Amino acid sequence: MNNVSSAQFVLQARKQHYRIMKTQPISFLSGLIVAIAVPVILDAASLSWNPSKIAKDNGIVVLAEQAGKPAPKARMDVDSNGVILKGYDPVAYFTRHQAVKGNPTIQTSFGGAIYYFVSVADKVAFSKNPSRYVPQYGGFCAYHLSKGQMKDSDPAAFFIYKGKLYVCSDADSAKEFRSNMDENIRKADDYWLPRGRAQGQPYNRYGPP
Repeated sequence: MNNVSSAQFVLQARKQHYRIMKTQPISFLSGLIVAIAVPVILDAASLSWNPSKIAKDNGIVVLAEQAGKPAPKARMDVDSNGVILKGYDPVAYFTRHQAVKGNPTIQTSFGGAIYYFVSVADKVAFSKNPSRYVPQYGGFCAYHLSKGQMKDSDPAAFFIYKGKLYVCSDADSAKEFRSNMDENIRKADDYWLPRGRAQGQPYNRYGPP
């Protein structure tokens, strides 16, 4: 009876030893994996939060990406819908030599303004060479610009000089401007051009600074 009990005790002791040897290496291996994985995860997290700093710390040169500056908004004499010349056809000034109301269903955009046209043919002509037809000084009154002022224009008060379209606030302003055309254009240009014109800066189609 005592021999049986001893044998059972030894068998139980061996089973317990086997269980300890079986479980302890696994626990140790799990701990080792966790000990290695945690720093790696934390380091990866730090990369996602501040990659530039991590790169710099590791001797990597990072070129900073500069946010692009928005293009300056053009100064144009437009209505609340963005339509210039109060909807008059810019091409008709040259082809018909008169101010003609355009059709809102025939339109295009250029330089920050919407243009209306009498016909599709006028729209096509404009699209091929818009700079030829657009009014000078963003459609503002040429006469008042020669006086250093920006004033709304009347598209019916217009004239074409050296292939360029000028509009004024009224017939009297147009007459006054035309009385000394070249000098008044120079004055208007001086106001519309940037202050650094003498240094050879380009024409400022966005108006005075």
